[in-house]
Amino acid sequence: MRYLTFLRKGVEVLELGMQNAESNAWPPEHWRENKGRWRLYTPAIDTHLNQGLLGHSFGTSVEYFVLLLEIADFTSWGPTAFAPPEGRVTYKPSRKELWSVGQLNWLQIQHLTPSQQLREYQQAAIAAIGRISAARRKPKDFAAPEFSNAVATLLESAQVSTLTRAAQRARIDA
Repeated sequence: MRYLTFLRKGVEVLELGMQNAESNAWPPEHWRENKGRWRLYTPAIDTHLNQGLLGHSFGTSVEYFVLLLEIADFTSWGPTAFAPPEGRVTYKPSRKELWSVGQLNWLQIQHLTPSQQLREYQQAAIAAIGRISAARRKPKDFAAPEFSNAVATLLESAQVSTLTRAAQRARIDA
C-alpha cells in the first residue's frame, strides 16, 4: 500500500522556506508582513507513512491512496474553486487508485505550530479516508477502517522535526 499527498493550495498559502521563490504570486514584502506559514513538508509525511505501511495490505482493490489536500481561505475563493466542504472520493479501479479530498482552512492553521498543523493534517486525512464508505463508487475489497487506524497511529508517532523540508533534504543528501 502506498500513500501520496497531492497538495493544492491558494496563493495566500506559503510554505516555510519558500517566501523568496519566484513562483509566488505576491512579492517578498508581502510575506515579511504576513507571518503565516505551512510548516510541514508533505513529501516527508508521505515518506514516513509509506515506511510504516510497507508490507501492509488493506485489500486487493487499492494499491495507492492519494490524499488531495486543499489548503486555502475557502471563503475568499468562492464555492467553485475547490472541492465542496464534504469533499470528493474518486476510485480508479484500472490503476487501483483511491483519491479523496481533505481540506484545511488557511485562516485557522496559518499561525499554528508544526505539531498543531500535523494534528490538523491528521484530522483531514482521517476524514478523507472516512468518506470512502459513503462514496458512490468505492472499492469492494478495501479495509478503510483498518487503513484509517494505521494512518492515525503512524501520524501520532511521527516526530515533527522529521517532517520538514530541511529534514527531508538532509535525509536525501545523507
